[in-house]
Amino acid sequence: MKLAEYLTNSFYYEGIISDEDKEIVRFGLESMMGNLLSIALTLVVGIYFKCIRDALLLWPFLFLLRKNAGGYHAETKTRCLFISAVMLVVTFALFTMFDYSAVFYGVCVFVTGYSIWIWTPVDNPSKELDEVEHNVYRMRSRIILLVEGTIFTLALYFKWKTMMSSVAMAFFIVSVSLLMGRYKVHRKK
Repeated sequence: MKLAEYLTNSFYYEGIISDEDKEIVRFGLESMMGNLLSIALTLVVGIYFKCIRDALLLWPFLFLLRKNAGGYHAETKTRCLFISAVMLVVTFALFTMFDYSAVFYGVCVFVTGYSIWIWTPVDNPSKELDEVEHNVYRMRSRIILLVEGTIFTLALYFKWKTMMSSVAMAFFIVSVSLLMGRYKVHRKK
């Protein structure tokens, strides 16, 4: 991102950061800007589908799980943004088109959650995980999955439909991403 590079250079020339810190700061700024863009994209899609609360809840559920589970990674940031936008639109369309019952959400969370449990983590073809990384990401993903599954169970009990929907959408997106990532890794071999 050119803005991250510009800001990093500005910090360097102003004496705020040292030359050794430039790469770390640039990476941090790029990550932060990517996250802000993802949040904005999720909110825009949520607003379009008149599901702003779902979008607000979806992003943290999705972000935590997706970051640790791995899955499909596009070759460019533009392609990643496009695929993310399409995936969000398709997911919101599927989950808001009908007035689904708690049973539907329960089945969806069970099936996609089970898929995430067995598939996580999925390597990125450009950076394969070593055994330690694989074990760490698997454990993190499963802990997050269990926490989010518990939140879903509470939402089911208290009939918090927006919470049920948000967790189900997050699980759906992550499971599709894992499936696509597994296919991409398999195809490259």
